[in-house]
Amino acid sequence: MRDRPDLSEGALAAALRRHYAIDAISVAFLSGGHDVSAWVYRVETGHARSRYLVKVREANGSREVAASVSRYLYEGGVRHVLAPVRSNANSLTVQEGEFSLTVYPFIEGRTGVEAGLVERHWRALGDLVQRLHASCLPTDLSDQLATETYRPAALDVTRQIDRAVSDRSFAGRVASEVAAFWTAHRTEILALVERTLELGLQVERLSLPLVLCHADLHTRNVMIDGDGELWLIDWDEVIRAPKERDLMFVVGGIGPGLIDPHETAWFFEGYGDTTVDPLALSYYRHAWAVQDISGFGERVFFAPALGDESRSDAARILIGLFDPGGIVELARASDDGRGE
Repeated sequence: MRDRPDLSEGALAAALRRHYAIDAISVAFLSGGHDVSAWVYRVETGHARSRYLVKVREANGSREVAASVSRYLYEGGVRHVLAPVRSNANSLTVQEGEFSLTVYPFIEGRTGVEAGLVERHWRALGDLVQRLHASCLPTDLSDQLATETYRPAALDVTRQIDRAVSDRSFAGRVASEVAAFWTAHRTEILALVERTLELGLQVERLSLPLVLCHADLHTRNVMIDGDGELWLIDWDEVIRAPKERDLMFVVGGIGPGLIDPHETAWFFEGYGDTTVDPLALSYYRHAWAVQDISGFGERVFFAPALGDESRSDAARILIGLFDPGGIVELARASDDGRGE
């Protein structure tokens, strides 16, 4: 995101020195990304092999469990997992005033979207995801992990946005423009919400096996480093869910141009033979569409501290969800009424 937290670069550098013995010579804020509750910094130490990426969140938004899962996988020998480094006190996140800090090695490279994944990358990703889905966490960590409920919180947020639009309880040019778009697409949005709820109930009744899922497996969260090696980053949404929660991203994808059929085939050469439940895919595609609509809508209507540029970005992305080939169209196309 574009807006910075109320934490200076100097204070962040001092915190890194105190908690991690990292002597930063520069701390650079990295704008971009869709997570409105996190800020990301690149940290230089003067040593080519000692660059870091620091993720900053409000203290009550810490992702300690997610950090622990990725570190457990990494230390267990699961390749291609980007895991946080440990602090001086051996913790994976630290508190600094009102903020939570998580430090990662900095991957010099490009995202999968920017670089493009070749055949060996897709196979490596498939192998990684299969190993992830086959993983068994220690009981103390597993007990802390979120489990699929089949009722996304985004359903309620979307209804709240709809009430705000109907009551005209918002202000500003960007909000007015999005409200007009919302009104024009209101029937479609509410139908998407209701169908997500219906599909969730139907998939829950299937009692599909639950596995460890990354849950945000699009190619923007894949990095290709300078040696051509693949890394899966951003484990913040990790959850216990049916495998289709992850496989949605490689079977049809979540947007135009993110994956082609031959890339799906390469992925499954690494993952191995499996049966993918089409009803679960449809549910997760609907849930993703509602999540994005609610998430970006929330930024437009319910985040008064958000800067104008960030609000405009959220509006642009929300409207783009309805473009041809976008997630809204993909969700509709995935639903042929099997659950009726």
